[in-house]
Amino acid sequence: MTTLQSTAKKKKHKCFFGIKTDRQVDGDRMNNSFQKRVRDAGGKAAAIDACMQCGTCSGGCPNADKMDLPPRSLVLMIQRGEWEAVIKSNTLWLCSSCHTCTSRCPRGVRPSEVIEAVKTIAIQEGIQNNSTRFNQIFVEQIQKRGILFEPELMYAYGGIEALLQQAPLGIQLALKGKLSPLPHKVKDPKTFQTGIANLRATPTGKAQTP
Repeated sequence: MTTLQSTAKKKKHKCFFGIKTDRQVDGDRMNNSFQKRVRDAGGKAAAIDACMQCGTCSGGCPNADKMDLPPRSLVLMIQRGEWEAVIKSNTLWLCSSCHTCTSRCPRGVRPSEVIEAVKTIAIQEGIQNNSTRFNQIFVEQIQKRGILFEPELMYAYGGIEALLQQAPLGIQLALKGKLSPLPHKVKDPKTFQTGIANLRATPTGKAQTP
């Protein structure tokens, strides 16, 4: 066997086992307690332990190239219980909830729901960044009247400077009927507030309220 043939054979061998090692989850390394916590936080329909690491979710994700842990890797970390890597991942905040991963998963893992559940846990544990701040402001705005008023959201998040920067776009949207110049409320505020109160009484709701 020539040196070139030997090198090629070694490279192929390394690649094969490298992929296998990266994607393999041994039964004794599965963290069932952590998976249960994710399901309890909102991922009840997610079949986390059914993931076979095929990578379909990451292949279809429009933001995967910007994530430090693509959906496939994030689910793997959750299976293994590697919480520090999961909770600090920017994947939680880059997910656009397009549900492409969930619709294409052959095993019903529902990665988008898993990410939302982990995001809830991260907020509960005090993770703070621009995304969590936006999330909190967004929820507070919805709780106020049940319908989002975009100019108010923009002002609360970015101040007067951000509001003025977006004013030209806002005016165009208002003229086309895509943005209301005045805030609105839901038709039945009392029923809405009752629903909010019920949500606050759940573990998931506590993550989104002061």
